Amino acid sequence: MKNMFRFAIVGAASLVLAACGGKLEQAERLSPSGTEFQQALYTGYIELAKAEYNEGDYIDSDRFAEKAMAATRGEQVDPYHPEEWHLPTDREPVLMGARERLMDVLNAGAGEKLPMQAARAQTSFDCWVQEQEENRQPKDIAACRDAFVLAMEEIEAAMAPVVVVEEKVVVVEKKEPMMEPKSFEVNFDFDSDTPLPGSMEEVKAAAEYMKKFKDPKITIAGYTDTVGSVAYNDKLGERRAENVAFMGIDQGMEPKRIIMRSYGKKDLKVPTADGVKNAANRRVVITVESK
Repeated sequence: MKNMFRFAIVGAASLVLAACGGKLEQAERLSPSGTEFQQALYTGYIELAKAEYNEGDYIDSDRFAEKAMAATRGEQVDPYHPEEWHLPTDREPVLMGARERLMDVLNAGAGEKLPMQAARAQTSFDCWVQEQEENRQPKDIAACRDAFVLAMEEIEAAMAPVVVVEEKVVVVEKKEPMMEPKSFEVNFDFDSDTPLPGSMEEVKAAAEYMKKFKDPKITIAGYTDTVGSVAYNDKLGERRAENVAFMGIDQGMEPKRIIMRSYGKKDLKVPTADGVKNAANRRVVITVESK
C-alpha cells in the first residue's frame, strides 16, 4: 500500500512538472540570437511549441522548444525528415518532395538572402509533418501546408534568375524554347473525391507535357459545385486535388514540382446559384508551366 501511495505521488509530480511548462519554459528564458535566419527560426519554433503545449501535446511542444533553443545557440537546425515519422503511406511522398524543394532553396542561400521567409517555410514544413503524423486535425494540416506553400512561392519568385544588362546587351543563360502553360481537367461525381473513369488519360497527358519543360511547375487545383457549405467544399476540393496529385506522382510527376490548391465552390467553370449541382464544376485542373 505504501508503494502504491509513493508511485501515485511520483505520477502526480510528473503531471505538475509537465504543467509547469517543460522545455518550452526553458526555451522562453532565452532570447533570439545568431543570424537573422536563426533568430526567426527561434521565434517560429517557440510559436509552434506554445500551440502544441496549449493543446496538451507536451511531447511535440518539447520537440519544437528544443529546435528553438538549438537555433538561438547558433546550431544548424534542419527541417524534419518525413521518413522518420509515422506518416500515412500516401502522404509521405508529397512531404518528402516538399522537403527536397525546401532544401533546394536553403542550400541556395535562402536563409541569408530571405531569412524571414526561409524560417517561415521551414517551421511551416515541420508543423505540416507533425500535424500530418497525428492526422486528426485537417484544418491544422491545411494551415501548415498552405503557409509552407506561400512561403516557398515567395522565396522562389525572389530567387529567380535575374536578367543582367551590360552595355545595352541583355545577357541571359541559354534557356529552353518558350513553352505555353497548358491545363488538363479531371472530373468527379457529385460529392466524390474519386476521379471519373478515363481520368488517368488526362493525368498521363499532363505528365507527358511536363517533360517538355526543363524546370516545370505543376499546379493542381480542386473545385466543387455549389451544393454544401464553403468549409465542406474547401475540404472536398482539397481531397480531389490530393488524389489527382497522387495519380500524377505515379505517372512521374516530381512531388516537389507540385503545388496543390483548393478553391472549393469559388471560381466556378459554369456560374450557378448556390446549392446547384453541376457536373462541369466538379473538377480538378492540372496546370503545367515553366517555373
